[in-house]
Amino acid sequence: MDPGLHVKQAINHLNKVLAYYPYVAADGEATVALTPEDWGVVADAFFHMGTPPEVFPDAIASYRLSDDGAEIQLTATDGTLIHVQAG
Repeated sequence: MDPGLHVKQAINHLNKVLAYYPYVAADGEATVALTPEDWGVVADAFFHMGTPPEVFPDAIASYRLSDDGAEIQLTATDGTLIHVQAG
């Protein structure tokens, strides 16, 4: 799949999250904030556009929206749970 511009931008944001989370990780978890607009782009790509998982960075083992919809929860391939919040 050739991702469109919206998905490419989401991947760009995810790569920044993946580069940053090791600096704030503790006890297997990290919290990273994106601007509300950037968070929305990532949420769209994950949950509203039917983007196949293989398009996203390989360092993401799984992803889900929290039960309250307030954050995207990524599990990195190293096992770290990354809470991506709009902030």
